[in-house]
Amino acid sequence: MNLILQNLPDFLIGARNTLIYCAASFPLALLIGLILALMKTSRFTWLNTPAKIFIEVVRSTPIITQLFLVYYGLGAVLANYDLAYLLNAWVAGITVLALNYAAYEAEIYRNGIQAVPIGQWEAGASLGMSPLLTFRRIIFPQSIRVILPPMTNDFIALFKDTSVVSIISVVELSKQYQILTKSYGGFLEIGLTTAALYLVMSVPLGYLSRYLEKRWGAK
Repeated sequence: MNLILQNLPDFLIGARNTLIYCAASFPLALLIGLILALMKTSRFTWLNTPAKIFIEVVRSTPIITQLFLVYYGLGAVLANYDLAYLLNAWVAGITVLALNYAAYEAEIYRNGIQAVPIGQWEAGASLGMSPLLTFRRIIFPQSIRVILPPMTNDFIALFKDTSVVSIISVVELSKQYQILTKSYGGFLEIGLTTAALYLVMSVPLGYLSRYLEKRWGAK
């Protein structure tokens, strides 16, 4: 117990960094995912083809591989042009998490958009609305009930996937576990404390997800 109390500030710093990663990467994933969904549902090949390729590639490759590719691969390219400072471990981690989850959010958006009857698009057109205005005022508000529950589930998944950035030396909660056990041992004690912190932060998200599934889920 003394070991945990002694290192409690380090645990809290790791937990804080985990939350920062979530807060920074998930909004980006939502924005990029929406753009990808609109591109994929477009009737123009030059828009939907790149979106389809990106989504398939990202969803078919491990996130750790993507992290290595961006941090080490892209980092090496930038270093050749003296631009390595643009891609530190934090930027690389947030970028990879955002792009990875954007591919999944795009499919969630697409399913939500396609769940709205096609007649709603026609109704917007009959009122003189542009496709973009129809989407913003008619389609998207109706698709929210389909989109929100799986979106919150993805947020919980991203919260846990932040642990992957520990491999590029970002000191989030999992990396803090590695540092402390290497210094003090106590694998079980430190591991249980780390798991407890993850639990404390993720349980409220789970309740939110179940609430949204009940409140907004399609009947």
